[in-house]
Amino acid sequence: MQIDHLVFAADDLETGRAWMERTLGVAPGGAGVHPLMGTHNALWSLGGCYLEVIAVDPTAEVTRPRWFGLDDPQVRASLRQGPRLLTWVARVDDLTHALGATALPLGEGVRVTRTGLHWDLSVRPDGALVEQGRAPTLIEWPADVTTPERSLPDSGITLERLTIAGASLDVQTLVREIEAVQCVASPSSSLSATFTTPRGPISLTS
Repeated sequence: MQIDHLVFAADDLETGRAWMERTLGVAPGGAGVHPLMGTHNALWSLGGCYLEVIAVDPTAEVTRPRWFGLDDPQVRASLRQGPRLLTWVARVDDLTHALGATALPLGEGVRVTRTGLHWDLSVRPDGALVEQGRAPTLIEWPADVTTPERSLPDSGITLERLTIAGASLDVQTLVREIEAVQCVASPSSSLSATFTTPRGPISLTS
């Protein structure tokens, strides 16, 4: 298991993309649309992983709750106050096995596609975040897919550490082998990510 990407969310994509570009000092290196989930995003390389800013696509029609809690009224209200780190995604080799091996209610594997890419992701039927985003969503990339951290241009940004505050024992057990993840007892914020950027070190919290 390893960090696949960090999920930042915004009330609308243009606001989120501009905020992240100002914060990191680097323009996004990619973008995508997710018809199944009614969302769209912008992407930045972090070296061995990547980050996305995601938002509800106002032109999309969906027949299921959106992922990452994006239909939750409390999440929507928080995003109207500004973009934030919402949750994170961990890569696994076998999604079915990983879901069966944890007690966390992460949902079931769902096949997701966008132009040129397809992958399997854990999504709850209600689309809700687990432990307020502390628990990762799990992703399995097929062997024939070039994953975003390999296809995105180098941004000069690297992720140094993802800190999870107040995680349950189930979350700690799930992520204990990921070197870049640190679980702490402090209840100050659910998630905090520290980056090295062309502007120097930057920390962003949920």
